Amino acid sequence: MPEGPWIESPPALFAFLASIVACIFWLSQQPALQRFFRYFPALIWTYFVPMACSTLGIIPNTSPLYGPVMLYVVLPAVIVLLLVPSETRAIARLGGKAVAMMLIGTLGIVLGAGISFGLFTVILPAGTFAPDTWKGIAALSGSWIGGSPNMAAVAGSLGTDPTLLGKMVVVDTVCAYTWLGVLIALIGVEKHIDRFNRADSSIIHELAARLSARHAERARPLRLPDFTLMIGLAFAVSQLCLFGGKLVAAQVDAVEAASGFMARVNLSEVLSAFGWGILLTTGAAIVLSFTRMRDLDDAGAMSVGYGGLYLLLTTFGAQADLRLIEADDLWLFAVGATWLLIHIVVLALGGRLLRVPFFMVATASMANVGGTASAPVVAAAFHPSLAAVGLLMAILGGIIGTPVALLVVGKMAAAIASGGG
Repeated sequence: MPEGPWIESPPALFAFLASIVACIFWLSQQPALQRFFRYFPALIWTYFVPMACSTLGIIPNTSPLYGPVMLYVVLPAVIVLLLVPSETRAIARLGGKAVAMMLIGTLGIVLGAGISFGLFTVILPAGTFAPDTWKGIAALSGSWIGGSPNMAAVAGSLGTDPTLLGKMVVVDTVCAYTWLGVLIALIGVEKHIDRFNRADSSIIHELAARLSARHAERARPLRLPDFTLMIGLAFAVSQLCLFGGKLVAAQVDAVEAASGFMARVNLSEVLSAFGWGILLTTGAAIVLSFTRMRDLDDAGAMSVGYGGLYLLLTTFGAQADLRLIEADDLWLFAVGATWLLIHIVVLALGGRLLRVPFFMVATASMANVGGTASAPVVAAAFHPSLAAVGLLMAILGGIIGTPVALLVVGKMAAAIASGGG
């Protein structure tokens, strides 16, 4: 048996992780396993399998592949490929209640982050949490407001320690996917919940039918010109925005040095050059979604983006070496569970007050907590044609997740950690 990991070189490691993704999705398409993957979707295994391999010593928990390559090259391109093809205008067709539920869910995540982290910081002995734990809280809030791309963006912007990030990935996986299972189980009592909320779900089914019909009408096979345009656009836009992020960060540093007010705001504490670059990438992708570039999804641009996303998620799982979890780290799971419970309570109250269908409540929750990879799973569990609705709600979370996690949760968690909260 080798003393170190069996697979260490970045090219071999990339091939191994790509093979894991391919095997997981091949298995998910097997008829005998359809029911299993309905309740335990492929997304979970792109975390768990690399996590198991890392814990068993098959692959390393740190590698150049996980950082510079995936974080600075793949992640920004994935954001472009997921946002540009999205019909951002269609979010408005979900109605004010759907958008309100999505934002209420985000409010629950923000409140949950502050209350849970602040509570356990007060009641636990000093020194239980490492000084930079607040960066892990901010990164996890990125994941819970729109999904894993936001988590990666926030973690990269704050310079979150890879070991801490690995621990937060474990917390994310355990808490978020336990809640995913509960939501799917509650679908059986959907009508009773809607009756209690006095909600009308007819508008949801009408919208899903329109979106499904449009996709069926305009979809076309992927051709080489389409693929090269997707890849060229993704890398050109993202790398230009990352370069722009460096310019913005330098300007912010200069303004903070010359201005007393800006120095107190201290944006540079939570927004590095990479963070500004990610925000610029998100904004540019949203603008492009209003142009003809969004038609790239007719050829499957979003599927290409998802392919990059799942590869990115395997590197998160690989960093979540369970051997790194110590006794004091178990409190992170208590923080995560309390945090998620606050989100659920806030969302349930919002659903009751606005009289929205349980489908919208459940999808809004997973659009926050799970993002574009998990929200369609919950939506499709109600009805296959509703997956598009779940994706649209998750896109809103993807748009607001990084700025909210950095500018609101990041500042709040930093203040709590320093005793200023």
